[in-house]
Amino acid sequence: MTVAVFGPFILADEIERFAPGMGESLRRAETLVKTDRLRVVLVTMKQGATLHDHTAPGPITIQALQGRIRVSVNDDVHEMASGTMIAIEANTIHAVEAVEDGAFLLTISWPPRATEDDHQPHHAQYLHSPARPEAEEDQPQSRP
Repeated sequence: MTVAVFGPFILADEIERFAPGMGESLRRAETLVKTDRLRVVLVTMKQGATLHDHTAPGPITIQALQGRIRVSVNDDVHEMASGTMIAIEANTIHAVEAVEDGAFLLTISWPPRATEDDHQPHHAQYLHSPARPEAEEDQPQSRP
């Protein structure tokens, strides 16, 4: 079975390469990985930069890589230092503010697209099973 690899990324190098400019927003976002169901975005921010209230179409994680950020989720505020992570449900209002110059890694996922098979009971859907012939397992899964 062929495994596709996106990367590897040396995040410290990527942070340096994609530092925010001195423009009005004081932030920069660069997509490192983009597939139909996953986005991994490096966000660099200068102190005081803000991503105002917004939502994401799928569940997300925000992992602080450098500096400190403040993540507001609904009415809760989370101070995050380098090495911390938060996970947020889809369509949840959140905002991010840079308390210090820094960077975070944003991961956004989407559920698979609906297909006719989605209307079958959950146990009927599988990717790997001892009952399936190996030749089938090695075939790429088709997507609509």
